[in-house]
Amino acid sequence: MKTSCLPSSRLLLLALTTSAILSGCSTSKNNFRAVQTSDGRVGVQTVATAKDEEVMAVAIEECKKLGKKGATISEVRSTLNDRFPVIHTYTCTTY
Repeated sequence: MKTSCLPSSRLLLLALTTSAILSGCSTSKNNFRAVQTSDGRVGVQTVATAKDEEVMAVAIEECKKLGKKGATISEVRSTLNDRFPVIHTYTCTTY
């Protein structure tokens, strides 16, 4: 019994094309920079086109390094930095 209507070479080509298209929609990791603020929060400096979900993922990753489980958005503001014109500030949470 045949389980796929497409030959394996076409299926592979379809999978590679889909992943290439989807990766083109995400922001490069070079366009993020995580920093710890003096009050214990985490700041993620980004380019203006970064998606909120991607920024939050970087913040959660940074909070996990600090022994916390999650992050809650505190503030989003513009900066004078040409490379990272926006900073998202998060409070790390234990839940």
